Amino acid sequence: MSLLLALIFLALFVSAIIRGKFSYGKADYSFSEHPVQFVIVLSFILGVSALCFYRFLVEMELIR
Repeated sequence: MSLLLALIFLALFVSAIIRGKFSYGKADYSFSEHPVQFVIVLSFILGVSALCFYRFLVEMELIR
């Protein structure tokens, strides 16, 4: 499950980087309009993806 979540968040991150914008709920984030908020949200998404991948590695006992 952790690996699946990591891949979903990573896909959202890559998609947002390529398109330069993304929408979640009622909020629209665009790099050209709000670069600071865009970078903050993308940093959070990348962090969640890294945390999920780390949890996957711990569950597989590759990292202790």
